Amino acid sequence: MPILQNRTYCIKPTTKEGFFVLIIRARDEDAKGASIMYDGRSNALFLRRPKETILLDYINPSIQKALVESAEVGVVELDIITEDVTRTYKVPMRRVDEVFVATYGTSYSVC
Repeated sequence: MPILQNRTYCIKPTTKEGFFVLIIRARDEDAKGASIMYDGRSNALFLRRPKETILLDYINPSIQKALVESAEVGVVELDIITEDVTRTYKVPMRRVDEVFVATYGTSYSVC
């Protein structure tokens, strides 16, 4: 299963304490059984559909501690041309011991 690298995304805290919103490029299909696997460091894996995983890399260090303590994250998918919201939904955060991303090639694993 290929893991896609989402080059443009944004994770923003909201006014609700401990709740974050992930803004990504809209995909063709609806999300199904989505969740985010995160270890509190600089990378997370967004499991959007059973065969679609998106790498969220270089998460801002200023939000890492609060993000890993979140129970769920809101997701907003935007059309990159019109900037219209295509869909919104919430996904649970799954805390894992480690999300390992190799510094070369495309090797990703979760421990």
